[in-house]
Amino acid sequence: MSTPSENHDLRGCFACGTDPGRGLHLTFRLDQEGVVAETDTDRSWVGWQGIIHGGLVATLMDEAVGWAVAAMGRTGLTARLSVRYLVPIAPFQHLIVRAWVKSSDRRGARTAASVELAGGRKVATAEATMIFVKELPAGAQA
Repeated sequence: MSTPSENHDLRGCFACGTDPGRGLHLTFRLDQEGVVAETDTDRSWVGWQGIIHGGLVATLMDEAVGWAVAAMGRTGLTARLSVRYLVPIAPFQHLIVRAWVKSSDRRGARTAASVELAGGRKVATAEATMIFVKELPAGAQA
């Protein structure tokens, strides 16, 4: 699988970076439809009323669609992300995030993602429009 780490320094990436003590540390792999990663939530992910913060759930899917595009050998930036939250998530859950490319053309890709519990129950879905880029904006690698 082509990966963003082949041409970008991702150590400091909040979602997939390797800097210790910071971020989600997601590791993606190819599956039958696209890419998949797994993670465990904890109390630090909690937002309102003791449930996992929706912004972190959206971050999981936003990162996943980027890796799905990377699996095509392209670098893509999210132009639009539409999230549907299906059920609230309690802390200390094992989550599986999946993403795949639905279609693409020379300018970008339409992608989709989901987050599910270990038993297979979907807790959120997303659709995203990704724009292909050849280089990142100035200062993005700092």
